[in-house]
Amino acid sequence: MKRIGFLIVFTSLFVLIGCQQPSEKVLRYDENKEIIGEEKDEIIGEVSDTIYESIDRSNSNSEEIFLEHLDANGAEVVPPEGRYMISGGQSGRILVYDENDVLMFEAVRDDFQGVGGITIDLNGSHKVYVDGVEFAHIMPVPTQISNELTTGIWEVGTDIEAGTYEVSTEFGFGDIQLFEEGESPRLYEILGGSSDSTIELDLKEGQKVKINGVSALTFEPRT
Repeated sequence: MKRIGFLIVFTSLFVLIGCQQPSEKVLRYDENKEIIGEEKDEIIGEVSDTIYESIDRSNSNSEEIFLEHLDANGAEVVPPEGRYMISGGQSGRILVYDENDVLMFEAVRDDFQGVGGITIDLNGSHKVYVDGVEFAHIMPVPTQISNELTTGIWEVGTDIEAGTYEVSTEFGFGDIQLFEEGESPRLYEILGGSSDSTIELDLKEGQKVKINGVSALTFEPRT
């Protein structure tokens, strides 16, 4: 709902500006759907330092975990280090916190309006909390280079090649956040099914790409 509110605000700004000189916020959004300023800070929130970490992707210590018969209080677990896909039944929430209780990821689990699950690195101290679902499945997954990325956090050079891409989705409404250590995070909105839904991203080695609100994105290399 918060993202929808920002879309309405930006659309209203275009109408109100008319012949006036547009602000940098409006220009950046109009050019490439980038959100800056207070709106960006509110969506991204506090950033966990662990998002910049690179874990051992061999999954040698990872462990498949089933959480069953969950009640209204949900459940919390700290999986061993590894690369995981976290999913659950019915509608609910998936949250990942670092050891200092800084929220690293929050997703709404829903096959129709939300996402099916998230793919994420867990460093052995990250806490996974789920609620609103009857069960949850935390499954180790292998690493492979791909131009189709789903909801989660991905590393440039490990999960997708560095380069310039045109990014799109067939349906859904969400955002892409780019993290680079020592730099301010960047935030882009993406809306599937519209004529101007494609955005352009320049991905650099070592950056982290956080995708939320949409089930999958296609990254088409620019030639």
